[in-house]
Amino acid sequence: MKISEKQSEILISLVHTAGQEILKIYNNKIIKNYKKDNTPVTNADLKANEIICRGLKINFPKIPIISEENDTNKSTKKKNFWLVDPLDGTKEFLKKNGEFTVNIGLIENGKPIYGIIYMPVKNKLYFTKENSSYFTKLTKKGEMKDLKKIKIKKRKKNIIVISRSHSLAKKDMIKAKKIIFKKFNANKILRSGSSIKLCYIAHGLANVYPRYGTTMEWDTAAGDAILRFAGGRIRTLDRKILRYGKPKYKNTSFIAKG
Repeated sequence: MKISEKQSEILISLVHTAGQEILKIYNNKIIKNYKKDNTPVTNADLKANEIICRGLKINFPKIPIISEENDTNKSTKKKNFWLVDPLDGTKEFLKKNGEFTVNIGLIENGKPIYGIIYMPVKNKLYFTKENSSYFTKLTKKGEMKDLKKIKIKKRKKNIIVISRSHSLAKKDMIKAKKIIFKKFNANKILRSGSSIKLCYIAHGLANVYPRYGTTMEWDTAAGDAILRFAGGRIRTLDRKILRYGKPKYKNTSFIAKG
């Protein structure tokens, strides 16, 4: 399946609209609850999910939607399906550090073929189009400005990006740095929340993102597409390309590289 120019505009409008609603809650009243797995969910997660799922159903009625905030107990056997994280980085959202995103990825035969990631606080947008990845900023009306094609950047010494919410204590980080630098031939570490980490690699701002432990497919799908079309890859620890539509939509540990 190929996303047309008109469909691309619809998807950009969807993430922008969802992002603006998230910001209204971010700047006013956040209501926090907990899901069955004890992870936080807010009224912003649910509002953004409602906007995105409604928009996808209207404009892409034949494509199933798998979203973090929907019932995902039933797996889809369809060739194509959406993977949606309406507010990726809920912990960062609650900390009010701005490092959260709106993510939509499209899967075809186990591969991410389209991705879009919007950062509401900074109005930054990453998305794929015709087998390339792009970065732009959006105006308050959701219009693009300064559109730029992006690609990975090779370095003699790599820059590692790791999750801010999963960072180690300062004492342990000093020890971990030495190990990480040696393992990945690196000399610098960046910390960031949500799928911004994958965008950093695609944009040439970092080179490696090691993620140990379980993540969900909606956490990575959009960023994976953006990274792939920028020249990078996500591989599991046994060096297999990350695939989608797995049981319960769970990812194992992986390393994303540019």
